[in-house]
Amino acid sequence: MNQGVIAALVTPFSETGEVSEKGVARLLDTLRPHVDALLPNLSTGEGRLLTDRQWEDMLGATVRYAGELPVLAGVLRPTTEQVLERARVAADLGAHGLVATSPYGTGVTQDEIYRHFAELGERGGLPVIVYHGTEVSGNAADFDTLLRICALPSVVGVKDSSGSSAFTRRLVEAGPGARVLAGLEHLLLESGPVDGYVVALANVEPALCADLFAGRLDDPASALAAACERYGLEKDDWYRWVKTALFRRGVLENDRTADAGEVAS
Repeated sequence: MNQGVIAALVTPFSETGEVSEKGVARLLDTLRPHVDALLPNLSTGEGRLLTDRQWEDMLGATVRYAGELPVLAGVLRPTTEQVLERARVAADLGAHGLVATSPYGTGVTQDEIYRHFAELGERGGLPVIVYHGTEVSGNAADFDTLLRICALPSVVGVKDSSGSSAFTRRLVEAGPGARVLAGLEHLLLESGPVDGYVVALANVEPALCADLFAGRLDDPASALAAACERYGLEKDDWYRWVKTALFRRGVLENDRTADAGEVAS
């Protein structure tokens, strides 16, 4: 897995709620010159709300229009077996990797989290990136468990969305043997020398994200803070705001979301 900016893609919809292939194509046209990989169907892509058909259509369209960029398949499903089923489909569709959370539920143990990722690697057919954080699954690997998971031969990265830049820095310092990727925009500059960014911001400001990662900006903190404010990236429905910005630019044909809600234009 290369270093750099991974765009956590929004899911473009048609007026009838199907994945818009034209929208995917236009979006990726704006991203290819600036980002290093593409990630459909995760939180920014409303992965929890997508039907299996929408999930497959979005991943398939991303692979078709990715050009030379690797495509990582986001999978937000509650059980190991459900994630494995999606992983096999992703491999068939041409994905280069899998990004998944721990199994859902507040009672999931650390051993169960470890076994989940071990099985994904052994049976899923794709390299695995751990989506680390509690927002989706309701639980997370602790530091020692995460290091054990990173030692698995099939685990190539961790998208840290724990909400703690101190945790991200500690993980980097531990040299876990897998890439460490920062997953929350407002913590990017506090997370230390990570291997990459996995961010929604890349949908609307891919060049800015590339410049932030490469350290090319004179005042990166101000630029990042302004972007987070402009696109509502610290709001609970950040993906709606990102879609509205893309709709206003003519990249998307609407700002429809998976639940058919819209941001007032």
